[in-house]
Amino acid sequence: MDFRNKLFDIHEFYNLSRYLFLNIEWSYNDFVEKTGVTLPQLRVLWIIKIFQGISLGEIAKIGCWSPPTVTRMLKLLMEKDLVIKEETVNKKLYALNLTEEGHNIIKINQMKKQDKFALIEILSIVDEDDLNFTIDIFKSVTIQSNNMFLFEYIEKVNESGLEIDFMDFNSKSNRILKKLICFYNLLRGFILTIVNNHRNLLLPFKLTYPQFRALWIIDAFPGITSLKLSEVAYLAPSTVNIIVKNLYEKNLIYKEKSLLKNSLFLYISDSGEELLVKEFDINQKSLLIYKDIEFLSVNELSRLNRFMLKLNLALENDFVKEYIQKTFEVIEKRLL
Repeated sequence: MDFRNKLFDIHEFYNLSRYLFLNIEWSYNDFVEKTGVTLPQLRVLWIIKIFQGISLGEIAKIGCWSPPTVTRMLKLLMEKDLVIKEETVNKKLYALNLTEEGHNIIKINQMKKQDKFALIEILSIVDEDDLNFTIDIFKSVTIQSNNMFLFEYIEKVNESGLEIDFMDFNSKSNRILKKLICFYNLLRGFILTIVNNHRNLLLPFKLTYPQFRALWIIDAFPGITSLKLSEVAYLAPSTVNIIVKNLYEKNLIYKEKSLLKNSLFLYISDSGEELLVKEFDINQKSLLIYKDIEFLSVNELSRLNRFMLKLNLALENDFVKEYIQKTFEVIEKRLL
């Protein structure tokens, strides 16, 4: 397999995986927020329920978060009276446990058959052999990233039925749903591990990860509006407005007025594209970002990409194929 094709296949795999993850998380979070918590906060509740007395550092490892992020979430959960700290024999340590209301929040967020949830929506179109194959690949990636806690967490999530109420499904659907939950959690771990690694590598470029992703989208879709950028990036409009302001102040993009009220067309500047190409050459062409998936063969990558594209299209991520093609055209034109 020549280098150009391998680079494209890895670029495709990562972006198909990332957009599938974002789609699932976005719709899931919409559902959960109606109950007064965010999806990450709910995930902390799941972890504490499964591993009673777990440490903050172990929560961070399973959730693929930094310890300060976990500290902030725990503070909010305690303010909402969902989590309590309890003293242990060792006075320097404490145990984290759920309150009655914490257990209740978990129960009311358990997905039912009639709920609009991505994993339930794709249940009918998933090929089980492809799903098994993809899970095995993600398990290999997870082992390489040394997050062994995740396997026990996924097993216990399924045993407890924390994410989905399996009562309304037949035995075959239950079997596949449990595999989809495994797939989703492994996918999440894979994406967040890459994002966390990539964030550090972006520091010399003075870019945050959301700014970096937004810049690629603007390059792929010249003239995109802030509102559309919000949809494609899976970010809140207020967050996108701040990102656009920062990119504009750095002269990485320019704007043109739209006929629509309070709307602007966004374009990447020459210096913006130059920065993207330079970053790709240093961090991605060398596979520094993708070192955990270098072991994949051409046939494995092709099969994975077909499966991931099928799931993206089923969840109406229709733009993803065009995004991948257009971003790689920039890379190919400038670097290959």
